[in-house]
Amino acid sequence: MKAQEIKQAIKLKGYTLSMLADALDVNLATVSGVVCGHTQSRRVADAISKLIDKPVKEIFPNVESYSRPKFLKGALRQQGVEELKQLLAS
Repeated sequence: MKAQEIKQAIKLKGYTLSMLADALDVNLATVSGVVCGHTQSRRVADAISKLIDKPVKEIFPNVESYSRPKFLKGALRQQGVEELKQLLAS
């Protein structure tokens, strides 16, 4: 999607980039940079995706890092480690 399309979709939901920045506790420039394609932030991209109810890949098709799986943390990471141990033990 183009930056104007993303902004319009957010506006149609009743929000602004400024409101999204406040909700994420980041600078407006960060959100704007992601929308315009000048910077990358998986966290901001995921929030935009959730807000406008479209997959990240559809919103930002040219940003390869957004389509890669997220790193696992905490219990999910530990579960992955246990699965790897079982796989490697066989």
